[in-house]
Order: sequence, then C-alpha cells, then structure tokens
Amino acid sequence: MSVIFKRRSVRNYLPDPIEKEKIDKILRAAMQAPSARNQKPWRFLVIQDREELDRLSEVAPNLRLLKEAPVAIFTFFKKENLAAPLFVQQDLSVATMNILLQATELGIGNCWLGLYPNTERTSLVNNALGTPEDLEVFSAITLGYPKDPDALHFVNRYEPEKVYYEKF
Repeated sequence: MSVIFKRRSVRNYLPDPIEKEKIDKILRAAMQAPSARNQKPWRFLVIQDREELDRLSEVAPNLRLLKEAPVAIFTFFKKENLAAPLFVQQDLSVATMNILLQATELGIGNCWLGLYPNTERTSLVNNALGTPEDLEVFSAITLGYPKDPDALHFVNRYEPEKVYYEKF
C-alpha cells in the first residue's frame, strides 16, 4: 500500500472541481472502515458550493482552509443508540483516515481539520451547519487537486528509536 507513504497535508489547491464519481469513491472508502461492534456511527456532509465554503471558513480559526478548497467533507457521528459509545472517536478517526488515503490514491490533495472533542469548535460548526440534534461533528476534510504537482510525495518519517520489541 504505497499510498500511505505519499499522503501529506495539502493546503494549496487548484480551483478545479472534483468529479462526483471520485467523491463517491472517497465516501465508499470511509464506510469501509472498521467500527466497534459494527456500530457504524458515521454520517458525512459534502460541501462543494463556493459561497458556503467561504462562509464556513469564517466559523472557526482552523476552518480558514475551506476558502482554498473546492470540496469539504464534514464527518459526524450519531450520539445515541450506540453499541460501543466509548469507541466513536476511533470509528470516526479510521473513517477519516480512509478518506485521506483514498483521496491521495486518486491524486487529490487533502487536509484533516480537527474539531471533536474541542467543544468550542464543535459548537460553532454544529450551529453554522444546522447539525441535527442527534449528530455531533467530528472533523472536516478539505479536498482539492494540489497546486504543487509534487505535493503528494514520500517523506521518510520512520524513527527507529521509538520502536520497542518485547519490553521497554
């Protein structure tokens, strides 16, 4: 899986739209994520409207990047009737990572914008999006074709001194 070595946070995008079939493929990858007790608490909101992305870029400081991106996917989780509520963050994190990896595989730059569990951020974003009461926003992911054609390149991050075998 060489794509994992090319994935990078990309913050400068071309204004080109992303094809619907690629967005669908990215969302399918998100839903292939493992989930505690198969609860699949995730929900996704795709925003491509330029005016809406610009408006949302003003909602919270870490959302400024929405002004650059042609697409944003907001991830949410159901708050009630969960089989394993303590594992929702893990479920949504792996779904978000699948989005990032699939986008990279398609040559689409991406950046994970953390929201949950920062209640100040989640409150602002939930209000701005009109999030239904039974959902909670988890993250936002920007998507776009990178301005830099070499943006998705390998950087060796392996640090052997952080690895232990058998005991510390």
